[in-house]
Amino acid sequence: MNADTPLLLFGETFSPWTKKARWALEYCDLAYDYREYTPSLSEPGLRLRLRQMTGTVSVPLMFAGSQVLRESWDIADYAARQRGDGRLGDMIAIKPWNDLSEAALAQGRTQVVRRILNNPQALEEGLPNIIPQKMRGPLRFMAYDAVRRLDKKYAHLLKPGSLRTALLKTQEGLSQSGSDYLLGDFSYADMVMAAVVEVIAPLARHDPPLGPATQKCWQDKALAEEFDDLLAWRDRLAAAPATSYSQFRSEA
Repeated sequence: MNADTPLLLFGETFSPWTKKARWALEYCDLAYDYREYTPSLSEPGLRLRLRQMTGTVSVPLMFAGSQVLRESWDIADYAARQRGDGRLGDMIAIKPWNDLSEAALAQGRTQVVRRILNNPQALEEGLPNIIPQKMRGPLRFMAYDAVRRLDKKYAHLLKPGSLRTALLKTQEGLSQSGSDYLLGDFSYADMVMAAVVEVIAPLARHDPPLGPATQKCWQDKALAEEFDDLLAWRDRLAAAPATSYSQFRSEA
């Protein structure tokens, strides 16, 4: 492992994909610098760094020296290969769990985005902090347009039912393993499925924090009640020092 390779991660602190990437890096004891990505405001600078003036740019995205890793899975796989001790588990066996997670999170993102579109206060909370409170109402259309474009950008990934399917599969997997770990030992499989729980009842700290109306848009009370056992499971992973990471730890 080349411990001297500088790692720079761009992400959105509330994003489950960013949470997956950060969790994997930290569990592999890889030091990284983190930059919060703000849509529109951060995009020009990131494009310059990437030397990519056209096409889609999304986060999490990590620079590992001269290498660019553009997906949470690629970042986790990089972390596993750099650590080299198998601590993230068998990535081939984990891939189907990651696929379940990706489909579930795509549905979760669409649900959250569409709740925000229909919540004026959440739209105002999404405007940059530099905008005075008295101007947020008149400028709400700016946030609406940005969120609408985000919805359109990812709508093709929506597969209705994926979220509930992933939660059911997680229940089944934990039951079969007879432990708190899907594959017998703690692995990236547990991280990616715990990240799914974050789209129905988030636990991880967000910095900058989400506004109260936006926080409500991330809540799915019906699924949280139906899968309260998975909320408790995620909470146990978050509370245990051996399986937690910085966004779950209050002292971080």
